[in-house]
Amino acid sequence: MKKSMLKLVIPAFLGVSMLMSCGNAQESSDSLTKAEFKVYGNCGMCEKTIEGSLNGEDGIGNADWDRETKMISVSYNPEKMNEDKIKAKIAGVGYDTDSHRADESVYSELPGCCQYDRPE
Repeated sequence: MKKSMLKLVIPAFLGVSMLMSCGNAQESSDSLTKAEFKVYGNCGMCEKTIEGSLNGEDGIGNADWDRETKMISVSYNPEKMNEDKIKAKIAGVGYDTDSHRADESVYSELPGCCQYDRPE
């Protein structure tokens, strides 16, 4: 009897969990604007940090940084977020963009492999 109860409870619990995660979608894709710009960085750890600085933020739909091209593609809700705020968030974790330079103290705390040649 206990085994059959567990079989019923676990799938039901997982089903509720899945519904909750689907309900936490950040933004509807039809309300988003897309921006692409350069973000300096080197490696997979850079990618994780750069994208992580935006993913989960209110107004951000998706962020994807390409380490080969150094370009990030960000979809965002312009009523909650703008490109200037996005660049400031990225600079806040140590990465330079065309218009925002990370503080030297934050940049110097990046792991050695993540310390890129900074633009002037």
